[in-house]
Amino acid sequence: MRIAIFTNNHFPRVSGVAVAVDFLETALVRLGHEILTVCPNYGKKAEKMRDDVRVYQVSSLRLPDVRAAIPLPVFERSLIFEEVEAFGPDVIHSHHPFLLGEAAADAADRFGVPLVYTFHTLYEFWTHYVGLDVEPAKKLVRDYLAAYTNRCDAVVSPTEPIKEYIAEIGCERPITVIPTGIDLSRFESISDEQVATLRRRYRLERFDQVILWVGRITEEKNNRLTLEATAELVRRGHNVGLLIFGKGPDRLELELLASRLGIRDRVVFGGFLDQREVAAAYRLGDVFAFPSPSDTQGIVLYEAQAAGLPIVATRSMASRAAVVDGENGLFADDDPTAFADALERVLADPSRYVRPFDGSAFGYDAIGKRYDELYRDLAVRGREVGEVSPLSKLVERIRQVLPAAPGR
Repeated sequence: MRIAIFTNNHFPRVSGVAVAVDFLETALVRLGHEILTVCPNYGKKAEKMRDDVRVYQVSSLRLPDVRAAIPLPVFERSLIFEEVEAFGPDVIHSHHPFLLGEAAADAADRFGVPLVYTFHTLYEFWTHYVGLDVEPAKKLVRDYLAAYTNRCDAVVSPTEPIKEYIAEIGCERPITVIPTGIDLSRFESISDEQVATLRRRYRLERFDQVILWVGRITEEKNNRLTLEATAELVRRGHNVGLLIFGKGPDRLELELLASRLGIRDRVVFGGFLDQREVAAAYRLGDVFAFPSPSDTQGIVLYEAQAAGLPIVATRSMASRAAVVDGENGLFADDDPTAFADALERVLADPSRYVRPFDGSAFGYDAIGKRYDELYRDLAVRGREVGEVSPLSKLVERIRQVLPAAPGR
């Protein structure tokens, strides 16, 4: 089959969506599918740009400081359509509801090709970036998402709790649960020397135990809670350190908070690691902290389990899908004292909160098969949902209000 993928994030931009798209491309290529990926232009053919996938880079506003780019499909709409038409997709797969996501929906309408959308992001948790972290703004976001999902022939949710959320905000289209793929083979060949080298690099021998956090350092990840809970454990006499891997705009704020809490020497910012090195870095922790309310699947939760780490998390749609309270971790309220209590319980006996983890459901074969089945079903059914023109809506409304007439 021919699958056209539209995404606002792609390598060399490293993000959760970019990693997920790259994983999906690999899974589909392994099954023999042909892939056209429509993505931003980051300025050059990057070292990670694939040669087994046809890539069309859309003119974009480049942000070199953060290796990001904002695609501007409005300026080359006809060129995108020409590329899609020449490729002749059986299915169009969108990974965002805006920018190239809108282009994907327009292409599906124009060529009568079924459209599937994977729901990666809880955008209502991002309204603070535009200074509108209020309920009316969040409702507008939810309404927009509902409208977009209802332009799709199928919607993919990474977890059951997110499926419930998508339905609750107004999605009336079929929703299928398919987890985001994870290459867990990275965790199978980690040597003790790799771990020891990293432990020396970050001088972790000065701590009795280490709390680990991995992800993008942003407000919606709720990192303040982990720092405040760590400070509470130190006040209780625990010789613990907090190791943070990742980068993001809130790092300076967290450094200042650590200083105000009196634990700056106990908070280690490890920076950004590549996928293979971060797999070894998980072995540095004794417990994994997950305070985020905003993740959809929380890939790090499954990576932590693959590394044999117990988890302490606040209750969220992501954590409820991955954590079984009392078995592979503990839930805690979004409160520093409660979070510290849970960390203290787990650190007292970490092995009690670890169970064998089977990651086969997240592998290339399993994920590829799930999407293959979905695509083939969509291709048989064809495009069932289309953009209804304002004129058609008006005619339909007139038909509804006019009384039935003889011979009508």
